[in-house]
Amino acid sequence: MAVRSFAQPLRRRLVAAAVGVLAVGGFTMVASVPANAASSGLCSYTNAQPEISVGSQGIAVKQAQCELNWAYANAHSTNYGNGSYNGLTVDGDFGSNTLAATKNFQIHCMGATDPNGIIGPNTWSALNYWVAQPTYC
Repeated sequence: MAVRSFAQPLRRRLVAAAVGVLAVGGFTMVASVPANAASSGLCSYTNAQPEISVGSQGIAVKQAQCELNWAYANAHSTNYGNGSYNGLTVDGDFGSNTLAATKNFQIHCMGATDPNGIIGPNTWSALNYWVAQPTYC
């Protein structure tokens, strides 16, 4: 498990703690992600978190690509067009590399058995959670 070597902002730690408290309290945090959730301190392209999928373009895709890198892709031996351990290119284009990274994240970090490759409320919530952790998923 790779450990990040930078200090996390207090806001991210508080969000992670709140998610943990709500999860223990029995609430389903995954199903209640706001459409405009706070962006991470590492990826600050946008606060908007709309449903995105193959063919989507723009700032929300850049946010997702950045979060996929910090949550999963940078720590695993992956090749999403940049070679091993280089993650995704943050270009705002949801193409085949972003689809592959999304499906891998859904399988390995969310426990999906049949990943759909769509970044909707459940995947945004999981991305937000993992980006706030001191280790990769």
